[in-house]
Amino acid sequence: MRKNFLYPTKHNLPVSTKASRADRGIHGHSLPVSRRTLNFLREALREDIGRGDVTSNLLIPANARGSARVIAKEKGIFCGQRLVRELFRIADPAVKLEFKVRNGDRFRPGMVVFKMHGNIRSILKVERTMVNFISHLSGIATKTRLFVDKVKKYPVVILDTRKTTPGWRELEKVAVQVGGARNHRQGLDEYIFVKENHRIHGSLKKLRNCPGQFEIEVRSLGELWEAIQLKPQVILLDNFTPREAKKSVGIVRRETRKIFLEASGGITLDNVRQYAMAGVDSISVGSLTHSVEAVDFSLLVD
Repeated sequence: MRKNFLYPTKHNLPVSTKASRADRGIHGHSLPVSRRTLNFLREALREDIGRGDVTSNLLIPANARGSARVIAKEKGIFCGQRLVRELFRIADPAVKLEFKVRNGDRFRPGMVVFKMHGNIRSILKVERTMVNFISHLSGIATKTRLFVDKVKKYPVVILDTRKTTPGWRELEKVAVQVGGARNHRQGLDEYIFVKENHRIHGSLKKLRNCPGQFEIEVRSLGELWEAIQLKPQVILLDNFTPREAKKSVGIVRRETRKIFLEASGGITLDNVRQYAMAGVDSISVGSLTHSVEAVDFSLLVD
């Protein structure tokens, strides 16, 4: 895919676009600090804390101070550095954080990912919500990196999809970036993307009024030829086999080099390299977000 084309993704109602270089890590920005995300973090804390941590309030003195550490129990790619900072900024800004692993960095079992220093009640109050977030997001980053590494020898881009957990989309798409891939559109309002269900009641003739400004999904060579005539910016080859994808690439390239080709549907770690070899420009993978396995972390108070 040519570097001058990116899907038009954006973050909702940005509060701040500033993130320290340390928070960004090696694979781009770390968290979309939007009102939606901040409210989501507050609600997640509120959901777990409720009226208060009755156990810690009973057993631990209010002024007890100490340290705790988050330890990785398996290998993976870390995602969630700035998210952790935001959670403590909401719950107790006085807690100091010391990161040993940053966004996009690899970790192994037994490694200390980060440490916390401050009020013990505050640390325990944030513990479960924080670990839930970083476990899920690091799982996405880890799986994404596996796909990216599989095709790194080829001029192809790995993309996510809208198959995200409701409410988590901003965060999950950031985790994909941290894993080294790119985002497809954030939502329905960002880009014209014609799929199978639009064909039944929709008029494809209207697309002639916006050449080079939309993507269209095709499921056969017949639909491929129809799509070429409409002059889209992107054609998505839906559930094509690698052999069919290679044939489609040849057809399109003989007609024009202006159309980007995306493969999607049934893409796994076992076959993603075959699609890359077929010559497509991008490969979108729903499983990066819709069926990812969380990474196991533990928090231990010292």
